[in-house]
Formats: sequence, structure tokens, C-alpha cells
Amino acid sequence: MNNLYRILQDGHNIDPEATAILFNNNKVSYDEVREASARMAHGLRSMGLTKGDRMALMLPNVPHYAMCYFALLQLGITVLALSSFHKAEEIHHRMEDAEVKGIIFWEGFRDEVYKAARSLEHCRHHIVLGNPIGTSETNLSLLMETHEPVYEVVDVDPDDTALIVYTAGATGRPNGTELTHANILFDIEAIQTVFNFKPGDKVLAPVPFYHPLGNTVTMGTFLHAGGCLILVPKFEASEIVTQIETNHPDYMVAVPSIIRDIVDQFQTENVDFTSLKSVIVSGEALKPDIMQAFETRYQTPIIEGYGLTEASPMVSFNSLARERKAGSLGLPMPGIDMKIVDQEGVEVRVGDVGEVIVKGPNVMKGYLNRPQATKETVVDGWLHTGDLALLHESGYGFIVVHKRNVIMKSGFSVYPMEVEKYLLAHPKISETIIVGLPDEHMGEDIHAAIILKEGETAEPEEILAYSRQRLANYKCPKTVHFFNDLPKGPNGRVLRENVREMVAAQVVK
Repeated sequence: MNNLYRILQDGHNIDPEATAILFNNNKVSYDEVREASARMAHGLRSMGLTKGDRMALMLPNVPHYAMCYFALLQLGITVLALSSFHKAEEIHHRMEDAEVKGIIFWEGFRDEVYKAARSLEHCRHHIVLGNPIGTSETNLSLLMETHEPVYEVVDVDPDDTALIVYTAGATGRPNGTELTHANILFDIEAIQTVFNFKPGDKVLAPVPFYHPLGNTVTMGTFLHAGGCLILVPKFEASEIVTQIETNHPDYMVAVPSIIRDIVDQFQTENVDFTSLKSVIVSGEALKPDIMQAFETRYQTPIIEGYGLTEASPMVSFNSLARERKAGSLGLPMPGIDMKIVDQEGVEVRVGDVGEVIVKGPNVMKGYLNRPQATKETVVDGWLHTGDLALLHESGYGFIVVHKRNVIMKSGFSVYPMEVEKYLLAHPKISETIIVGLPDEHMGEDIHAAIILKEGETAEPEEILAYSRQRLANYKCPKTVHFFNDLPKGPNGRVLRENVREMVAAQVVK
């Protein structure tokens, strides 16, 4: 079967009665997930949705996410993954660009969704999890309950797009990364080859499923292996620790900020992590002292991985079988080639810095509606990641800078140009540059350097409130700094590193 739906079928074939999802002490078996998904697929088909259509999915980590995700895949419908943090303008851009036929969302997101969708004629279907239901909406639970399960899986080409995730790519602006059925299936099977997860293995899932790490490494790989997803209602260290002590997962998939928060907030408490065989971490480099503190305190090894959305997302992992280096790229998974090259494409020598490039069946199909950006990013089959790494004598590479000025905040990528675009729409702002500065808890945090239009005055809180209304919270600046001018080079471009130093000097004061 070429369809990515196969991963649910594989888990179901191992043991239909096994628990696939544990949520708020409720157990959902593989048979129940598969039946609910099949009912949902029948309901979607009755609404006229068919192979090749695109639908947006905007749900938190609840059992319905997996049920709807696999229902869409079963029909050959492409899923547009939307962050639950997104605000109306962000949602609108993505749904307009992808020309979705509709959206499945939680009722708590209704205000932002309707601001985004009201001018999109092609977005006709609004399927809501929760109550009350508006006159133009369809109740998700009722759609499942009123349709008999249909288990037929639509045949797809391996190169058909299964999932679209928006990322800045090489251009610095949000582009829809098209990941095919074959891309994600390969990545899942490669991860399974590395870790050899067993049926019944339980994984704690604090990373949202709309995030590529949560989608592929947590949901995809563990369901494929016949494992159990323990869903975390709140993205908080205290809730995560409670879930570990209560439900005794074998593994946890996390971003570095989760590890930092646990280390910082539970320095004296006697917590029980003995069930954990290991913690898989990706999203940004983990600091050696944080890694050492966690492993020493909880006697649980951390396995770092390197990936990016365009690679479905995982590329490489460290290994317990050989020396681990905190913050390193590790070694590529089977079937994937990874090199660190100079500007001429020649592999660098030990001690030199170059760009990480990747080649393999996990490399994206391309950027939706952006052929030029795709051509610039994937050259002769090699994905140019934009990450610059130092080649260590151990043979490992260490990321030294994100070439695309990506700010890594709590494992989420924040693209300065996207934030700048929204701030420039403020009537008082003439120019702005967004920079990232090191943050003890977040890894990096976001700061804004702003030039106001002539004659205008503003307070930082006014700008912060404006950004919170239009951007996902994790993209909003932590601080705002006003300047009369910004340093520019001979070509007229703002010198971001100089601005970063100016902002850092004010933050330190």
C-alpha cells in the first residue's frame, strides 16, 4: 500500500484490541481509532470531498486528531497542518495558498478560523469539534456517529502529497512544504530501524501533532510499531512530569525547552522517571550542561536527532552504542546521505564550517506554488538545509548558525521576515528588524528593533499587544526597542548582526 494510511493499518494488524491512545485516563484501542477514522472518511466523502482535495486540520493533541488525519489520508486528501497557536492572518495565508476545500478545527479556535476563512470562497466546509455548532458548520462527532465505517483505502501514487507544513524554507517567507506519502513512510520506517520500538511501547506526546516532530516521530512511528500514544493536555513541565509518574511511558519525544523546564523546575523534587528507556530530542541543539543534569538526575539517556520540515523531518540521530556529543547532528539514518560542504559543494575538512546538505527518499517534493524556491533549495537531489555546521574530529557535525536567520524558540522555528511583515503593517512603524537572543529557558527568544514613522510615538506595550493579536504567541517579540536608524551595509541592506548587538546591549541594561 502506497498510502500513508498504512501506518495505522500496520498497528491495527499487530493487535486490534491494544491501546493506541491514552488521553485523560481514557483508553482508545486500535480498533476504535480505525473504526472512528473509517466513519469520518465516509462522512467526508458524503460531503463531496475526494482524492486530490486539500483540507486544513487545526486540532490540539486529542484522539480526534489521529482519527481525522487518517480519515483524510484514507480518502487520498492532502492534509494542511495548522498550528493551534496561529492567528487569523497566518491561517488565512496558508489556507488561501493551499486552496483548501475546508477546515477541521476545535471550537476554541472558532474566532480566529472565521476571521481567516470568511473571504475564502473555496473553503466551504467547516467541521467543528465541540459545541455549540453554527448554522454553516458540521459537528465532527455527529459526522462520525451518523456514518457507517468504510474501510476502503484510496490508492495513491507514492509521489502524491500527503501533508503540507508551512515553513520559511530558503526564502525566509512561509512556504508550503509538500511531503509525499513516500517521504513520510520512508522517514517513519527509517526511525523504526534506528530505534526498533516494540508493540505496546508507550510514548509520551507533549509535542503537538501538527509539528513535524510530533506528526512523524511520535504519532507516525509509534502507531506503525503498535505502540501507545500518551497525549499531554498541557504543554507544561509539571503536567509532563505528572504524566510520566502516572502512566509510566517507555519513551518521550520532546523539544529541548521541555528538558530545560524539567531540569529547572524540578531540582529538588524526588520524581520517578524509571520507566523511561530514553528521551528523543530534536528541534535545536541541547546544551551539554542541561543534557548532563537531566541524565544524571533522572538516570535517563537523551538521544538527540537532527531534522527539518523539508526532510519529513528526521535526518540523523546520535546513538547509545557510541559516544554521544551534546548538540551534534549524529549519524544519518539508513538510506539517507548527509554532507557538510563549502560554497563550491566540496566536503569540508575537520575544523571547518560548511552547509549541511541532505539526500534521500525523505526529501520533500517541493514548496507548494513556489517552483523557484524549490529549485534553489533542492539541487541535483540534494536538500540545502541552510544550516552551517562545524565538522568535529569525531566525525560529527555541530550546528553553529542557521543560515536563514531562523530563531529556534522552544523547538519551534520562527522566521524573522514573517514577524517583520506583520509588524510593518502597523500604521506607526516605518522599519523593523527581528532578532533572536539566547534565552535560558526557550533556547532563543524574539526581540524587535523598530523605527517609527516621522512624528509618531509609541510605547513597547502597544507594539506587543498588536503582535499578540496577529501572530501565534510563540512568534511574538519578548521586547521592543525603538531606534532612530538601523545600521546598513553598502548595498543598503540592514546588518542584522549589528542590530542584534544593539538590541542585546539594551536587553542587558
